[in-house]
Amino acid sequence: MKNLLILGSILFISGTSAQASNNPFDNLPNYNSSHQQSATRYASNRHQERHNFLTIQIERTAKSHLGKTYEWGATGPYTFDCSGFTQAVYAQYGITIPRVSRDQAKVGKFIRWEDLKKGDLIFFDSKKSSQVSHVGIYLGGGKFIHASSSKHQVVISNLNSNYYSSHFKLGRRFV
Repeated sequence: MKNLLILGSILFISGTSAQASNNPFDNLPNYNSSHQQSATRYASNRHQERHNFLTIQIERTAKSHLGKTYEWGATGPYTFDCSGFTQAVYAQYGITIPRVSRDQAKVGKFIRWEDLKKGDLIFFDSKKSSQVSHVGIYLGGGKFIHASSSKHQVVISNLNSNYYSSHFKLGRRFV
């Protein structure tokens, strides 16, 4: 098992092996593995805090576009299509994703319906085709935001509605 300890700008990685320990803290008086566990827990908590902060910012940015006009092929800032919308929102936070929904659905970490979290991209097929043809950003609580061609604007919709639940394909996580 590898452990990570960050002190200031110094990074120590330690692990178990048949050889002598490479842990620089093993020879320090009053140091034990509980210190390492605390540091690992701290790093994990910091990662969770960053994730929470980023997903809140993504949601805030996405919602700032509510009501903006849907236009096929548009990438903002005043009009969007579905994938132009997700690409523009994610780009605000240094996350680069492909331009079209079909390609966006091929990158990131695969996420099942039951594992969706705020900030995940969610993908749909249509009545006409079983291929990915639409994308939105999951907001949690069964809601998502997207540039809707049928509503002609950026809206929040219910993922549990008959249409969206029956056309859901997959989620992808980038945050």
